[in-house]
Amino acid sequence: MSTDAAIESKPRPGLAALTEDGWRHARRIALASVAGLATAKLLGWPYGAFFAFYPIVLVGLVPALNVRAVVQFIGSSLAGIATANLLVVLAQLSPVLATTVFFAVAARCFRMMALDRGFLFHALTILSTSLLVHLATYSQIVPRELYTAHFLATLLSVVFAVFVYVWVPERRAPVARDVDRTPALTNHRMLLGAICATASYVAFQVIDLRDSLSAQAASVLVLFPMTLVGGRWAACTRVAGTLLGSAYVLAMQLLLYTHVTRVLLLLPIYAAGVTLFATLHVRENSGSAVGLSAATAVAVLVGQLAPSADLYGISLYRFVSVFVAVCTMLLCIYLTHAVLNRFEATRIPTT
Repeated sequence: MSTDAAIESKPRPGLAALTEDGWRHARRIALASVAGLATAKLLGWPYGAFFAFYPIVLVGLVPALNVRAVVQFIGSSLAGIATANLLVVLAQLSPVLATTVFFAVAARCFRMMALDRGFLFHALTILSTSLLVHLATYSQIVPRELYTAHFLATLLSVVFAVFVYVWVPERRAPVARDVDRTPALTNHRMLLGAICATASYVAFQVIDLRDSLSAQAASVLVLFPMTLVGGRWAACTRVAGTLLGSAYVLAMQLLLYTHVTRVLLLLPIYAAGVTLFATLHVRENSGSAVGLSAATAVAVLVGQLAPSADLYGISLYRFVSVFVAVCTMLLCIYLTHAVLNRFEATRIPTT
């Protein structure tokens, strides 16, 4: 049993009533994300999306902030940076070798996730590796600045998480979850995740999709349930959440109009949106579902906002790219699941 993290989506019937503890959790998510975004915007740091996104992940998905969770969270950033840097170097020598190494890393991560050993560390390692190697391969990106911003965002996320947990303490006891570790299911989940994550890696390396960071992340996040049924649920919630988050950001731009880049005007409306979707997240009680997907959509869109940015076009492009990426990944999950179920060592029930 583990209480590491609840990153994988798990369908639950309806929405639970918002309790006092749930409301405290939603406030922690919003406060940490607003603090990260405000820091990046006020100091003029690049890659503001990292500073708004990672506090939501840490505070929203980790049931108890302790030393174990902090070590895994920071360690995943270091591992992701090291792996991404290695892959960028290998890709210049041999794309096939780089793809093979990525598959090996993905297989290791998904195997440990299937066994529920360091779930948070391995889930965020494969996610950050996919994001960083996708961005670092473009000539206009300075890898050192990218890696520095990513690691700094990780550290500040921990600082802000500690702050909000002290200010608004968690009073609930972590709920342990049982994990099925049968050999066939473990092998199935490992190979399903590794094959599909590698397919995503190859696609984003071959096709020029430099503005599709959200689609890259979505294509990896829907793999975390590591089953066909869980993947379908994760895909539906990811698309629905992205649509809600994008719609909120469009409304934000309509309200602020030419003042959308003024931080003091932007932050209160951003905070209201993240709080709204964080509240939906705690009421769903389903891991990374609609509420968290919407909150991260707002975080990424606003975090990437530049003075000359067109949020209308960006929001529309983000939703379309996420929709296409998720649907394509669902097809990949279905085909991989069908092939794996042909072998005794990886056969599992479809439902």
